[in-house]
Amino acid sequence: MAQRDETEVSRKTYNLPCVIAQTLDVVGDRWTLLILRDLMAGLHRYNDILESCSGMSPNVLSDRLKRLEAEGLVIRSYFKELPPRVEYTLTDKGWAVRPILLSMLDWGRQYVEPITEDRVGQDVTHDFVMRVIPTFSFKPESATDLAARMTLEISDCENCNTWTLDIHDGHLHPRRQGWPDADIHLKTNTHGFFSFLRGEALAEEVGELRGDPLTARAIQACFQAH
Repeated sequence: MAQRDETEVSRKTYNLPCVIAQTLDVVGDRWTLLILRDLMAGLHRYNDILESCSGMSPNVLSDRLKRLEAEGLVIRSYFKELPPRVEYTLTDKGWAVRPILLSMLDWGRQYVEPITEDRVGQDVTHDFVMRVIPTFSFKPESATDLAARMTLEISDCENCNTWTLDIHDGHLHPRRQGWPDADIHLKTNTHGFFSFLRGEALAEEVGELRGDPLTARAIQACFQAH
């Protein structure tokens, strides 16, 4: 019997009046929540998302992105450059899925093996940690009036560059690579990064800090890592 393509499965619905079932019709397909996770965590290009979701086929990613765009969770933007560039960004409706992912994280911390500091660089990449942990440790209510950029340089990871945590409009936007005019530049190691994000130590206590320490503290106050 021929194997069914996941894109065929994704077009089916539960066809039930239950709100949970109707929500699953939108975000319950395999890979969909992980695609939304990556969009929240600073990946906006097709190939970057495909690389992050190892095991997902290109056809499935295309199907999921089209579905999310049709449902109003994602915007596809085309840039006339050489070569042309396409990026996907979340709408407010897309960002509103974040509490679902946070609830899943809370459940997973209790019943599934969490990501711990000792796993970074082993079975979990620095790039994943530097984007995803800040994204889901971020407290929007603490960043209502804050607009700031912090570039993080991690000294003990191989083949790594820097990352930027860009805070504005009540959202965190992680970016790969540094930002030339970042308000804060912090060079630290993996342990220092976790200590800073958990609020266990100030930026100037975990590494080399360039920029206003008060701005670094305002950024730190927006996180509550577990």
